[in-house]
Amino acid sequence: MSQRYLNTFALLIIFSFYISCEQDNYDEPEIKPNTYSFSFPNKVTFNYSQVSENRESIIPYSNTLNIKNISNESLSFDYVIFSFTNNILNYDNLNFIMQSSDEVEIDSTTNSVFITQTNTLFTDDNTITSVLNFNNESDHNLNGLYSGELNILMVTETDTTFQRSLLCTGLIDYQGLFNFFIENENEDDIVRLTGGLNSENLITGNILNRSSATFSSLTNNPQDTLNLEGANLKGYIDFMDNNEARLLEFNLTKQN
Repeated sequence: MSQRYLNTFALLIIFSFYISCEQDNYDEPEIKPNTYSFSFPNKVTFNYSQVSENRESIIPYSNTLNIKNISNESLSFDYVIFSFTNNILNYDNLNFIMQSSDEVEIDSTTNSVFITQTNTLFTDDNTITSVLNFNNESDHNLNGLYSGELNILMVTETDTTFQRSLLCTGLIDYQGLFNFFIENENEDDIVRLTGGLNSENLITGNILNRSSATFSSLTNNPQDTLNLEGANLKGYIDFMDNNEARLLEFNLTKQN
């Protein structure tokens, strides 16, 4: 092999080695987190950070949470997070439920809390962030995370007749605002209950169907409103089904 070809071959080897080193030293692209915040005015702000793992994965986002105290006093509180795969907040779209508690001093922020990975970005439409209580006298007396059964009763002139039972998971927050989710996959009419309870446990709200349209309003039963008996949420709520009166009997157990 001539000297000319040897020189060319050597240059090619050196060039290939240089390119290889450049590739080895190439900086990974900066991974910028997606952020989402939800605030309780004059109380706390929940700040979420979602970072893509930058690879093919069934679960592409690692999620962390910091909670900032924006009040003028130290706070102790229990909270829950519901995450859904889309904006239809039905139980079969549920990604996860997280329940936890924390204490935050004035003008302070918690350490990062690692929460369940998800393949969905958090938004106002697919995430429920709820404070169950601030551990003081202003908390609603029914606050809590619940699970159990809702019984549907048909109303007659003289009696009530059991129609069916629905599995239920849900919450009542520190203000009395509630969301209850029906777990039965074959139930299309009574799928989510949302609304609020006042200080006397009187209700305003709606039953939503599987497409999140209003199925019926919720009204108070004059004989038996909702009450907490130990850890059991009991009572009756009235609603209408095709212009026929029905009773919704609560038989839920507080989980916290």
